[in-house]
Amino acid sequence: MHSPATFLFAIILALSIAPAPQAQEKSPPREKKGCGTVIPPEQIDAELASMAESALKNSAPSAITPPPADPYYLPMTIHIVHKSDGTGGFSLKQLNEAMLDLNRLWRQVGVQFFIHGNIDHILSDTHHYIPNDPAKRDALRTVNVVPNTINVYFTYLEGFCGEATLTGNNVQGVLMDNACTGSLWDPSTFAHEIGHYFNLYHTHETRFSLECPSGINGSTAGDLMDDTAADPDQSIWRGLYPKPCGYYEPVPTPAGCDTTPYNPPTGNLMSYAENLCRLEFTPKQISRILETLRNADNRKNLINSGTRYVDQMANASNIKCTYGAPCRTMEKAVQAANNGDLIVIKHGAYWAPSFGNKRLTLNKWGLEPNTGALLVP
Repeated sequence: MHSPATFLFAIILALSIAPAPQAQEKSPPREKKGCGTVIPPEQIDAELASMAESALKNSAPSAITPPPADPYYLPMTIHIVHKSDGTGGFSLKQLNEAMLDLNRLWRQVGVQFFIHGNIDHILSDTHHYIPNDPAKRDALRTVNVVPNTINVYFTYLEGFCGEATLTGNNVQGVLMDNACTGSLWDPSTFAHEIGHYFNLYHTHETRFSLECPSGINGSTAGDLMDDTAADPDQSIWRGLYPKPCGYYEPVPTPAGCDTTPYNPPTGNLMSYAENLCRLEFTPKQISRILETLRNADNRKNLINSGTRYVDQMANASNIKCTYGAPCRTMEKAVQAANNGDLIVIKHGAYWAPSFGNKRLTLNKWGLEPNTGALLVP
């Protein structure tokens, strides 16, 4: 019989990680493009087929409302690449900053991320610096993969700050350049790449044809989102003007469009606007993220992976403690949890169970949005 002590939970920020080399170094000097994510041909074909089917049915996908007060908690496996002698690599301080930025920017979606399991420190001269070669980037994505988590690799990337896979890629995982993550001048690239991971495209995407600034073809061109304005690719002109977060360079409208001028989304996280200016997703981008999370075969497994949910108003018969069917008691959540899991708890007082030999991390579910970097030891 457990003690009748009760307790309330505050956000726990745990960073109990096996020691590893943490030396910081500067990225080799080279020109960097913001993002290396490219839509695979199979995904383009699937999108075109979906658009054709929607046109025949004269229907559009139903909007999904974000759940910021009841967020999904999704597990990440973090891989940090060091040189073979153990030097170099992303520091734990930078990682904490990167997770804080990511969760802050994704709060609006109703999704938060936590680091599940020990951080994987990879010692490899081969993977410590990745040349601009898709095969070599994919090779890193196959190292120490942990199923049912988002595998994120921090290394040095030639030419890019980051590259993510969409649901249609054969090899899955997110690559981040050490010099472009968790820094004061670039708090948004990590959030941008995770947007790709949930099937968001660049606002200046052209593979589905050019989007007219008037918005007339906004749902079938550009990024396929008719609530993101047409974008001429802001990386071309950003940084040329003293006033940030604005669009100043007149760009001719595409052939076949009227003369409506461009007014691109300079604050959108999926644009190539200034890194410090990118703060938001649109409602339809959020809806697409959540639709992908709930329905894509290689994303919906994340919802209940490594996470157990507790709500004292839940049905007493729930025993798996999933997002859709949380458990009523902490005792059931501990029974259902695996070693290293995260348990998120709705506001209230609960009987305190014994954790036994399990390593578990507890966090609030709901109330104040979580802005912390949940690092599960």
